[in-house]
Amino acid sequence: MHLICKFLFLFVSCNSIKTITGFGQDWWRYTTIYEIYIRSFMDSNGDGVGDLKGIAMKLDHFVDLGIETIWISPFFKSPMQDLGYDVSDYMDIDPTYGTMADFDQLMEEMRKRGMKLVVDLVINHSSDEHPWFEKSVDRIEPYTDYYVWKDPKGYDKHGNPIPPNNWLSLFGGCGWKWNEKRKQFYFHQFAEKQPDLNLRNGDLKAELKNMTKFWFDKGVAGARLDATKHFFEDAKLRDEPLLRPGIRKKKNLAYGDYDHIYTTDLKEIYEFIHEMRTFVDDHCSTENEEKILVAEAYTDWKSTMMYYGTKDYRVAHFPFNFQLVRFKTYPRPNELNNIIESWIKEIPEHGSPNWVTENHDNFRTGNRLGVEFLDILLVTTMTLPGVACIYYGQEIGMVNSAVRSERIRDPNNDGMNVLQTRDGERLPMQWDDSFNAGFSTNSQPWLPINPDYWRVNVKAQKEDPNSRYTMFKTLSKLRQTKTLKFGKFSSYFLSSWVYAYARQLEGKPTIITILNLSTETEMIRLNHRIPSLPPLIKVVAASVNAGYRPGDKILTNPLFPHTVVLRPLSAIVVATQHNAKLD
Repeated sequence: MHLICKFLFLFVSCNSIKTITGFGQDWWRYTTIYEIYIRSFMDSNGDGVGDLKGIAMKLDHFVDLGIETIWISPFFKSPMQDLGYDVSDYMDIDPTYGTMADFDQLMEEMRKRGMKLVVDLVINHSSDEHPWFEKSVDRIEPYTDYYVWKDPKGYDKHGNPIPPNNWLSLFGGCGWKWNEKRKQFYFHQFAEKQPDLNLRNGDLKAELKNMTKFWFDKGVAGARLDATKHFFEDAKLRDEPLLRPGIRKKKNLAYGDYDHIYTTDLKEIYEFIHEMRTFVDDHCSTENEEKILVAEAYTDWKSTMMYYGTKDYRVAHFPFNFQLVRFKTYPRPNELNNIIESWIKEIPEHGSPNWVTENHDNFRTGNRLGVEFLDILLVTTMTLPGVACIYYGQEIGMVNSAVRSERIRDPNNDGMNVLQTRDGERLPMQWDDSFNAGFSTNSQPWLPINPDYWRVNVKAQKEDPNSRYTMFKTLSKLRQTKTLKFGKFSSYFLSSWVYAYARQLEGKPTIITILNLSTETEMIRLNHRIPSLPPLIKVVAASVNAGYRPGDKILTNPLFPHTVVLRPLSAIVVATQHNAKLD
């Protein structure tokens, strides 16, 4: 296998960066974003549900981990039909999570610690209990067309209105809901109680800009835009085609049977986000800090790349990269390399890569790929160029646990499929081995605690120098080095199952990540694949199962038969003493 020497990630000169500690106009390019699912992070008042005060109580946890940026799931006022993703007031805090005073106090405590906050804006739809919707039902201006309303196609023989077309909801069933009072259908891509907003309406867009500025003025550093691929629908209401004509014979056609060319990925999405980005750049960002917009879109490659826009037509700062989330089996080195290199190579120069391996909508890594694979993806996320996205509990290796049917709280069960309920990846944070893992004093938290909390918890791992928590802290500190912030990227195949990549920056130590993706032990001669390595390199981070610890020395001299023994499904990060010019 020949050495791959494509330096795909151009390092940024330190002179062009205001600071390398996570602040300034470019703070977001190299940050670590830690996602908090607020209901499950920390309960401050004993009601069994996490809240804003609970997050404030645990801010020193992030200081210890070296986390600069946290993203909190929606905490806005909501009837909780979709656990906060159905907003009834975008500029108020739901009592479940606290008050606006609690939010302001959280912001103040974060400022003291030099941290940044990203909020979760759900603007594809609102709750049907939002005053906008109630006024829209009554045709009160300017709210009449704030939502997607359409007349019936006709009436059946019983006098029942017929939906305008065949569009379905992601959560199952028809995407149209009849409103008897208004005598029209409204469209909902998600639950019936989540009517889609009409983002073509100028008055509504002004409201959304005002709301966005409200939060940025409070000191928020960024906004994650939820479900962006669903922002617009075909204005002509054309029926969506079936993916395969043969399935027309099915009695009950489901969402996955259709090709959603008229309800997802429309070009107006990018135009709308560009308009929002321009507003944020002009009215929310300051000379010292750029405010950011991040897009969430589970879509195809071409549509994802379009969220970056161009140098002269900016769209989102970046779209989340879900390619690593989609792994359901162990990837081979070429598969992993293709994902990494394609993302780095395809993004425009003004963009930044990002890496997501877990979130609130997908099974955790340990459940998808096995517990031993946890560290491989964690090490990868933390040593690649760009933004690292971490889900709460990932620093200790939390995994899903089965939730009994009577305890299920996910109202939509990932599209009405009880076998795919999202509750498992939303279980309470495991702080220690005390009652309810230290999450809540309530006799029954909103979701059950994972039974493994007695051994998988923050307190136990903080006291263990060889724990995943300790490894995470080491990786987090490495991410602050100039090499991992600005270093160019080059990748290598060390064997049919061992993959490596280097980060290089002139005048700084070269850092190399080595991953054994095999379920068997691999013995590697590093200098056979990376000839210019110095004879001695040092381990600076390692997976818990690697058998190496930071500070260990590794000989790379090819006279030795095997210089590195890699345990199955393990990862090590090594560094040269000085800058190494790799061939």
